Amino acid sequence: MFRKTLMLCASLAIVGCGNTQEDEFRDGLPSKEMVTVKEPGTSAGQKLEAEGGAVFAFDKGQTSDFYKLTRGATVSVNLGTAFVLNLIEEVTKHTPTSIEGDVAVWGPYTDALSPNTFKVTVTKTAENAYSYKVEGKAKTAADTEFKTIISGSHTIATDELGNRLRNYGSGNIQLDWDAAQTLPEHGDELGTAAIRYSRPDAKAQATVEADFRNVEDDERPGTRVNADYRYKETPGAGGEFEFGLDKNFDTEPARSKIEHLTIKSRWAQTGAGRADVKISGGDYLIASATASECWDANFASQFLIASWVTAPVYGDVSACGSFSVALYSSL
Repeated sequence: MFRKTLMLCASLAIVGCGNTQEDEFRDGLPSKEMVTVKEPGTSAGQKLEAEGGAVFAFDKGQTSDFYKLTRGATVSVNLGTAFVLNLIEEVTKHTPTSIEGDVAVWGPYTDALSPNTFKVTVTKTAENAYSYKVEGKAKTAADTEFKTIISGSHTIATDELGNRLRNYGSGNIQLDWDAAQTLPEHGDELGTAAIRYSRPDAKAQATVEADFRNVEDDERPGTRVNADYRYKETPGAGGEFEFGLDKNFDTEPARSKIEHLTIKSRWAQTGAGRADVKISGGDYLIASATASECWDANFASQFLIASWVTAPVYGDVSACGSFSVALYSSL
């Protein structure tokens, strides 16, 4: 039996033992595991639902406001990537329409109750490297009306023997919500997103970077903003997440200039962590203002300090543990 199995694997060497040819192309697409941004405490099984539109009311012992803001920002990134991955998965779960040489095509595919038609094209560009694009159109429109709404590239990680590691690798995703707006059925999202990710193996540091451009400000309909996100996580050692946002934070109608906000959050495996915030520019700030907050493993705020106050608002810096020194984002 063992000899027969070896002979069978040898005969399938062109596509890999246990994999079909279409699976080889599916491996060239990103998976949820590769691009998910984990918020503080996820590894320890602790979770807190994201709270949108929170009014900051810092209070020692209460759930950290900057923790909630950090978690809300991770949700923004994950929702963007979820749209990409869910759409790709829905189309590529079917048998490819064609596989010719280094190119596999799924679709055109139309869900029974959807007015949209999608097509996914995956091209092998090198050993273990692929590019892809997702195109969409109205199901009754001509094929010349297909528009690219998602594109990207992916390189599959391999072990020391050259074997592919499923759910590990690196690549990039380009998401065009403005193009998606031309489809009969679409979400409310506007603008574009450029996402870069790397997850080499189960023990290595994972990174996700996302640049959102001209996306809609949920708090001010009709206003477009830019936002940048950076995430790092090392298994068993916690992680960090930073983001920068350009928008008008001043609620006074007469003050319409754009401020720049950055937040850098760091946390241990337990979920305990610290956020350092800086805001600059705009109408009402002569110089940049900073604030720092530390929270415990239950996400309860234990220390708060601000540049416009001479002493800590509450708590002692010892509550920050290994995060006793402020680190501000360069975004």
